[in-house]
Amino acid sequence: MARVSMLEAVTIQARVLIPVVKALEAEMGKDKAHALVGRAIAESWASFVVSRQKERDTHPSLDASAFAYPVETEIVESSADSHAANLTACEFARYFREIGQPEIGALLTCNVDFAVNEKLRPSWEFKRTQTQMQGAPFCDFRWRRRIQGDA
Repeated sequence: MARVSMLEAVTIQARVLIPVVKALEAEMGKDKAHALVGRAIAESWASFVVSRQKERDTHPSLDASAFAYPVETEIVESSADSHAANLTACEFARYFREIGQPEIGALLTCNVDFAVNEKLRPSWEFKRTQTQMQGAPFCDFRWRRRIQGDA
């Protein structure tokens, strides 16, 4: 059986999920529908990723992800207690913007990053203020090791 790329898998999921999200939007409103679907996807994907990662709480630069994401990344800064990377090309964003569904694309892809990082790196604070899915020139991934007492 042929392997499906991560981008192909997401486009297949999108074909199923977009009509479901649109129906939920009509039934319960856009904000509630996106919150419900986004939470379900993020929790499901985070649990899946965690089940496939052998190590937890590693430095973000050591991400030994088993997934071949269709992205290009530029490291901006890296030290023992912080890591900053700009995602400069993202095929997920290109696809969802091309089909006019960047908000649903964010539910399927971008928004899962917070749940994944919370489970994989509990000693690290993760921030991202912009994404290509939202139209920014790059996604700004930032990690800072929490110091004792940080919440």
